[in-house]
Amino acid sequence: MVAPARYIATRVLLRVARDDAWATPTLDAELRRGAVSRVDAALATQIVYGALRSAPDLEASLARHARRPVKVDDWTHAALIGAAYQLLHLERVPSHAVVNDTVELVRMKRGKKVAGFANAILRKVAAERPDVPQLPSSVSVPSWLRDVLGSSIGAEHTEALLRVGREPPSIDLRVRSDIERDAIAESIGAAHPDASVSPTVLSPHGLRISGAGDPRSLPGYAEGSFAVQEEGAQLIGLLLQAQPGERVLDACAGRGGKTAQLIEAVGESGKVVATDLHEHRLEQIDAELARLRLDPARLETACVDWTVGKGTVHGEFDRVLVDAPCTGVGTLRRRPEILLRAGHDEAARMGENQRRILENAASMVRHGGTLLYAVCSPLEVEGSGVVNDADLSGFDLQVGRASHLKSLYFGSGGGLDVGPWVPGAGPWADAYQVYMWVNVIPPSLKYGA
Repeated sequence: MVAPARYIATRVLLRVARDDAWATPTLDAELRRGAVSRVDAALATQIVYGALRSAPDLEASLARHARRPVKVDDWTHAALIGAAYQLLHLERVPSHAVVNDTVELVRMKRGKKVAGFANAILRKVAAERPDVPQLPSSVSVPSWLRDVLGSSIGAEHTEALLRVGREPPSIDLRVRSDIERDAIAESIGAAHPDASVSPTVLSPHGLRISGAGDPRSLPGYAEGSFAVQEEGAQLIGLLLQAQPGERVLDACAGRGGKTAQLIEAVGESGKVVATDLHEHRLEQIDAELARLRLDPARLETACVDWTVGKGTVHGEFDRVLVDAPCTGVGTLRRRPEILLRAGHDEAARMGENQRRILENAASMVRHGGTLLYAVCSPLEVEGSGVVNDADLSGFDLQVGRASHLKSLYFGSGGGLDVGPWVPGAGPWADAYQVYMWVNVIPPSLKYGA
């Protein structure tokens, strides 16, 4: 009988590679459906993320032991990648168990002939297994991406961004501004004495937790006391500095993580308009607002393709947030499946779209209002490249300005960088770039009206 962890991990790796599924929700769904033990859930999680973070190296290892290029169906490929990761990097799993389970997984779906191929290649990999397998110390990325990262943020910051620890990534929570985060920390600590719970340094509303399991089962989640939100994402919402009574546009809202944060900030007298290219994402915002006990009347939504125009959005806004779609390279440790989709020209293509989005969204900012651009990528072509190419006449880029948050400031080029190299950020921090402008010329002068 195949170990549940290996079966689940193979199913998840298959979905990620074949269907472009995201690993986290896919794995969560498989674990809930399988109702597996905590031990099996932990092993499945380790296999999935470990295999995705090490995919180029694992592919190379399999290729070395094949007489010809490894060209197999998606299921067999997923099984082989997961098995190679276990053999080369997990100390406590016996080689025979990995090989036997994987061969059976292949036989179940693809028959004896393909199973025989899997058996032959995995026995060769097992023969070269280290005496003491070690977990990878960094994400394995293609040489072209390492070069681009190095030219964008330097070798030292690149190593920090790719570095992974032995422990699973921490999870960040954003406690509602009207609730004491210390009280939430105490309740979580009491329910999970073995967990690590600490306040985030950069975000005044954040908590960082490890070893507490699914955040949806934590005390306070059902009551809407906090949202699950990485600290860097929290900082973007905070840097916009939305005030009570203001009208705010969240131009690329996605599923509304920052939208909820902004609705809190503008209060009962304010209004937030959330737009996105995909309607199904916007449809998920109401449920999160209900959980967080936020009034949905403060929110308007609209589907807009900001690369071509402003759609049905009208009026002017005190503050506009453009958290633009990007390569997501800054999050690749948490979402290593990004590496399966990244290409040499992807960042340049995204940069052109980001420029169009930024310019069109800027037209919605009132005189004296604030425009903030952010991407969860440290690549130059998605940051300073976009900012330098964008036509934002009448907007004053905030350069060399300290923010209202600890140790964060907009540098000489106008950029504010967030990542694991920033003092106070956690070791698993995602990397972001943020730029901010103020509209200093009235529309009547800007457009000659």
